[in-house]
Amino acid sequence: MAIRPGDNVLVCCPSFTGDEPRVCLDLLTPDGSTDVYALSVLFTKSPGEYVDTWQRLAGAYPTRMRIVTVDASAPSKGSQGGGADAPDDPGGEGDTDRAVERVNSPHNLTRLGVRVTGCLDEWDDAPETVAVCFQSLTTLLQYVDVDNAVGFLDAVTDRCAATDAVAHYHIDPKAHDEQTIAKLSAVFDTVLEFDDGEWTAR
Repeated sequence: MAIRPGDNVLVCCPSFTGDEPRVCLDLLTPDGSTDVYALSVLFTKSPGEYVDTWQRLAGAYPTRMRIVTVDASAPSKGSQGGGADAPDDPGGEGDTDRAVERVNSPHNLTRLGVRVTGCLDEWDDAPETVAVCFQSLTTLLQYVDVDNAVGFLDAVTDRCAATDAVAHYHIDPKAHDEQTIAKLSAVFDTVLEFDDGEWTAR
């Protein structure tokens, strides 16, 4: 599968399969090298767990890593959350190459979008490939409806394309109806599907 700078890829894979982390890493290292600027948006995994998985699979950290972690325990759909916590650091005290930023509510798409675009703006002239992972749309759709999610993704994918980032977005197709998958698929350049042990692209 040929993925080019600026492409946005929807990764349709059941969450229980062990093949998802491998294809995730392949998309985060499109040239086969960890010399990338990697931005990851996490709803369920902890930053520490995510960084450990990266190190285990890739054998090295990316050149720079930024994680936006979203508090998916927000109590109500109407909550907009407060300000993000101060950046943390899963790579060691003072290691700003692996900084973490927090968004206090998954309902607050505005703040999440600001965190994502702020990082992409910072990396607009990055000397390395910019790679983005969004994990996952299935969790996001537990908090916002599909139309709001599509509007949010339109903005994020446009910004990723403008940065020439290689961006991918995980979704568990078994958790959604066909209409939802079709609406979301229309946002992306490529849809990557896992079925019967094989990956196919369309």
